[in-house]
Amino acid sequence: MPRKIWVSTIAFHGTSKPTVEENLKAAHHLLEAACAVQPDIVCLPEVFASVGTEYEGVEEVAQPVPGPITDMAAEVARHHSTCVICPLMEARDGRVYNSAVLIDRQGHIAGIYEKIHPVTSSSDYTVLEHGVTPGKEAKVFETDFGRLGILICFDINWPQEWAELKRQGAEVVFWPSAYNGGFPLQVYAFLHNYYVVSSTHGDSRIIDLTGEILEQTGRASPVVSAQIDLEKGLFHGDFNWAQLEPLRARYGRDVAVGIYHDEALMTIESHRQDLTVAQIIEEMGLELLPDYLARNEQAQDGLREGRKPTPQHPPYLGRQQYLGESANERMGE
Repeated sequence: MPRKIWVSTIAFHGTSKPTVEENLKAAHHLLEAACAVQPDIVCLPEVFASVGTEYEGVEEVAQPVPGPITDMAAEVARHHSTCVICPLMEARDGRVYNSAVLIDRQGHIAGIYEKIHPVTSSSDYTVLEHGVTPGKEAKVFETDFGRLGILICFDINWPQEWAELKRQGAEVVFWPSAYNGGFPLQVYAFLHNYYVVSSTHGDSRIIDLTGEILEQTGRASPVVSAQIDLEKGLFHGDFNWAQLEPLRARYGRDVAVGIYHDEALMTIESHRQDLTVAQIIEEMGLELLPDYLARNEQAQDGLREGRKPTPQHPPYLGRQQYLGESANERMGE
């Protein structure tokens, strides 16, 4: 069945308070507003509780996990049966990490990501974020609705971390941050074919796996939500365009097809509980974009090494590759 979930994200829009306690109160209010749509997961901005407070070193505002900051988020998670991503300055083993804590629907700690790339806070690069210790690895977390990754703020500048989350099977990546991030978030979503959800102190966004912005916060709405389908498939147009009319004739409104002419791509999403994208792929002889690219790489590698490529047998064998292609063009004449 389709795996449609609701995600909500929060923006502080420069409304941070002078104390941790006041920030927690503001965050609790925004979490309650986000939970009005009964989301499966909500994300808070980077270190939301300590932003706007005055401190010399992060140890002054760091808290353990569990602690007062995560306790607040856990109470909301339990009450609304939603997952919450709760970023904070975390005190652990005599160090401070810029962390994002994943809290499950029961209010339990399901995992912690430590920011791998904290930014320098001194011109000689001897101190990072007023005393933060860098984390070691990008990781993917299993939830009851799918696989998610988390990266934080300055991590946006290291493409390898975003690629690593894709390699581990992330279906949606959450990015709590101090700033908006802008276009690179759309690029990562498009390149890795996963959803990206930002939660910032400016504007927060929910970005489709095609790189399109689905929802964005603004001054009138610091909370936005959207339904996303983790089973939604992305396809190259090659060999698949020919199936558009038969696909529409077979499924009608039960299947949503998105066409991206400039990119030569298409998406398929099922609206029927008993119909999966995997079934559609099998019934219509389609192939997902990563699989199509992998077939091309196999052929390229053979020729590069001086070997004749081994014939492959895709589900569209013998089908026209491009729209409007003639029979002679299909035969290579």
